Amino acid sequence: MKNSVHILFTILLTTGIVFSQSSIRDTTWNDNSVDSTLTSAIDWKSEPGKLLLQTGENENLARNKYAYIVYKSRNLPPDTAVRNALKLIDGKFFSPSYVQILSLNAGPGGEGTYIVIDLQAVRAVNRVRIWQLGFYPGGPTNIPTNLRIRAYTIYGGLDTLSMEKLIQVPENTLGVTDDYFDRVVEIRFLKITVDVIDQVQSTVISEIEVFGKGYLPEGYFTSKVKDAGQPVNWSKIRWRAEQPEGTQISVRMRTGNTPKPDSTWSDWSEDSTSVPDVQLPVYEPRRYMQYQVRLGTLTLQTPKLDEIEILYDKTLIAQSTDASISPQYSPILQENNFTYTINIQKGASDYPVDTITIFTPTPSQLLGVSLNGTPVQYSATILANKIVIIPQNPITTTTLFEAKLKCTPFMGVNRFVSYLHSTQSADNPQRVDTKKSGNIESWSIITTGVPPKLIIDFKVEPNPFTPNGDGVNDQTTLSFFLANIAEPKNLVGNEVRKLKLLVYDLQGRLIREIYNSESGAAAFIAQNAFVWDGKDQSGKTVRPGPYLVQVVVEADVKTEQVVKVVTVVY
Repeated sequence: MKNSVHILFTILLTTGIVFSQSSIRDTTWNDNSVDSTLTSAIDWKSEPGKLLLQTGENENLARNKYAYIVYKSRNLPPDTAVRNALKLIDGKFFSPSYVQILSLNAGPGGEGTYIVIDLQAVRAVNRVRIWQLGFYPGGPTNIPTNLRIRAYTIYGGLDTLSMEKLIQVPENTLGVTDDYFDRVVEIRFLKITVDVIDQVQSTVISEIEVFGKGYLPEGYFTSKVKDAGQPVNWSKIRWRAEQPEGTQISVRMRTGNTPKPDSTWSDWSEDSTSVPDVQLPVYEPRRYMQYQVRLGTLTLQTPKLDEIEILYDKTLIAQSTDASISPQYSPILQENNFTYTINIQKGASDYPVDTITIFTPTPSQLLGVSLNGTPVQYSATILANKIVIIPQNPITTTTLFEAKLKCTPFMGVNRFVSYLHSTQSADNPQRVDTKKSGNIESWSIITTGVPPKLIIDFKVEPNPFTPNGDGVNDQTTLSFFLANIAEPKNLVGNEVRKLKLLVYDLQGRLIREIYNSESGAAAFIAQNAFVWDGKDQSGKTVRPGPYLVQVVVEADVKTEQVVKVVTVVY
């Protein structure tokens, strides 16, 4: 494996300052370069110098994809669990993972019942196995076959409307069928029709397996741990690859200060990137790094990775950082003041800190900034999801930075992630560190209590408003909080429900649909708020008068709604 360190030079002509970036670059791969415990379905031997997906004639292409069954008999198995076709592709061969088709005595007219499997991608298929309940890989073969599928036809196609007959078995005596097609077919959907049903015995199938030729749909390559030689500020990931249409490449990484990943390492990047030249959110500064590449395909082709490069800066913005927020516990959906603190440890050769970015999970106000306990002058850009702070003077020595914030936390855990920036390392901000206690990060606000409703603090402002095009009060802002919409607590903020924002006239006629989609817990305030410009669904300005604005959330138990009256005047 060629694992080389390179120095890249960037020259800023306007200042005359020369910056340098180093990189770790892999251009070939072998058995010594891979973390085999975290690598699967990747081939680095067939084409030296490339990573590509493995081929897999023994890989079950149907496992954990999608399937459904259509019964022809009016009499169905009374237990709905045995009518769930997903159990046929879950890789399990034992009860209760099976599907039942009733006998003719119990369910007359059941011939023609069929199962459809969606492979979720075009695959080159040439083999199908159907397992009767009781049989399993490596198990006995001399057991009764009275629950077998007795006659069947297999179809395949790129859709479910135009399917080709691939094989027909008019009489089967085996507990496990194993059918090879006379050729390899390129299909996405497979249909198995049950042509004959026994008069007395049910047909009970535990698993259906589909095999073929060509590349596997997904694979992961994980590198051995890379050593930068010292703690560094990790930068962007780059790669070169052949990527045919319908294939995917994504990369993620993690960092730490020990040669072997442990609990002190960052988790795998919260977001992998499918686009080169992107910086991932990992712990910094750190000495060691590990990357993971995912290759995928929805076609018969594979992506091929030729080279991967991870850039980093040896010159840091800070030797170490530690961020926290106080108070860390706050009542949910109550506005409160908070102090966001970053302990910045500087070294003599570090780049100066001239900008601090705090990402805000709820729109926040900035009330003031202090350095080492002394208020300072600053400029700031405040957006719905972040605050960008530029102190009047760059930070060049060890400093305690404090930002006074006011916000309304609405999620169970509200994470305020931050970064340090330097104009001397403009393309590579340094992620701030934070301590963890009980898996809770110190820069997170933890909310207490339970909100009484889902829709909180619904406001329509200004009201009335004048959509006459004069630039003054031409639209009204619709703001509210969508609170916790699911339990248990660990799902708060992740569960979604249908959210609608509608405008009606006083006769109950729908005038405008402002929003109609799914949403999780959210703060629809400030720049995240909705607006109504006084126009109807066709784009025409409505007549003056009162209108009803309705917010509707479809919850588990009942639908919750709030209505406000808004007046349009000219």
